[in-house]
Amino acid sequence: MERATGLLVGGAWRRSGQVRPVRDRWSRALVGEVELARPEDVAAAVGCAADLARAWRADPPPPGERAQWLERAAALLEERRAELMETVVAETGFTVTDAATEVTRAAGTLRISAEEARRIGGEVVPVSAHPGSHDRIAFTQRSPVGVVCAVSPFNSPLNTVCHKIGPALAAGNAVVLKPSVLTPLSATLLLTVLLEAGVRPQALGLVVGSGEQVGEQLLRDRRIDMYTFTGSTAAGQRVKSASGLARVHLELGANSPTLVLADADLDLVADLVTQAGYRKAGQVCTSVQRLIVDERVADRLCELLAPRVRALAAGDPHLPSTRVGPLIHDEAAERVAGWIAEARAQGAGILAGGHREGGLVAPTLLDGVTEEMRVAREEVFGPVVGLMRVDSLAAAIRVANATAYGLQAGIFTRDVDAAFYAARRLEFGGVMVNDTSSYHADLMPYGGIKASGFGLEGPRYAVQEMTVPRILVFNLRRPEQA
Repeated sequence: MERATGLLVGGAWRRSGQVRPVRDRWSRALVGEVELARPEDVAAAVGCAADLARAWRADPPPPGERAQWLERAAALLEERRAELMETVVAETGFTVTDAATEVTRAAGTLRISAEEARRIGGEVVPVSAHPGSHDRIAFTQRSPVGVVCAVSPFNSPLNTVCHKIGPALAAGNAVVLKPSVLTPLSATLLLTVLLEAGVRPQALGLVVGSGEQVGEQLLRDRRIDMYTFTGSTAAGQRVKSASGLARVHLELGANSPTLVLADADLDLVADLVTQAGYRKAGQVCTSVQRLIVDERVADRLCELLAPRVRALAAGDPHLPSTRVGPLIHDEAAERVAGWIAEARAQGAGILAGGHREGGLVAPTLLDGVTEEMRVAREEVFGPVVGLMRVDSLAAAIRVANATAYGLQAGIFTRDVDAAFYAARRLEFGGVMVNDTSSYHADLMPYGGIKASGFGLEGPRYAVQEMTVPRILVFNLRRPEQA
């Protein structure tokens, strides 16, 4: 196979003459380069996808064939696990543990998508109940939506891409992918694997470039039938406003709370928050950011949680012992450190971390965070957990809901009545009981409300959004009329 360049049009790797180097996030060593897409490359990628999609709307590849592509791709991902992990660690700065999880979940998402390819079906519509329609029978079939434009973020360079491409291919669509310009190598490897697995070459396009150039051109192209976007709320608003009549799925920002009631298992809380607040250096939209704790147990939870956070090894992500690596770039680290300093100046206490070295922000635990602080109001997207004290369940729910976002929330309690009471009142797309806001199984419906976006990921649910129901009605004649 020809060498992958990061620019894939009509199943062929191209060169544009505009090269972007990719450097190891920790060592700054050159680890690869990709070709940046020119306007003519973007137009050609969409054009090839549109030509194929037009044919596939009427006659898509059989579901079994589509499932086989995805199953073979999942197996190839696992065969190339070491290479993929090394790539993820290098371009993101994620730890070896986080990279291993990313590869495992990506393969699993492709397998779930393969299963869903075989399950796509319609339903019988009981039109015979309508007056004058007693001799009619009706049912729906689901057809591919057409061209799916997938825009993915840096913080999940494999699995989020699989959550977009896997269901799109399962449904019989063509895909044009624009990965984050910060992490293009993982996406390039993934598309290489998909081609090796037998996906029809014209069904895949890859264009690397900035949102201001490549992203805006994609938004203006009316040959695209659906946009599936994961990124910031501001960018998501732009996608929604500029995408015309195309379908849109948006998974945007978050400010995820986890509530801890007085009867909670505090050791369980401390263990899970230590992982869920700091994996991928906190660069996860469901990461525990606000820890809203009943004041009766807040001191004890601090005693349990602070030493766990201090013990998290931060530094070189290539070392197996490291648990927190650098942020995606130094500007992000500088911003997060500034928010920590601001919270401290406003009265928050630092129980762990609080300092920065270059792109590395130490895992930080704040106490005494209040609603007015930026670390409570906006999305930190860094290794920072802020503990907020409340005096009742009602207060905890009010504080949790006091955000523009609504992706996921967690609540720890032994009281099932309190759990249901809270779940009905928390304004989030998902509520995790006796788990943190960060829990996410790849087969579950995943999506938010308010400024966190709309639409669902999870292959079963994404396939529904990436297909169009078409109703067929038969006006049957009675035998004596035949």
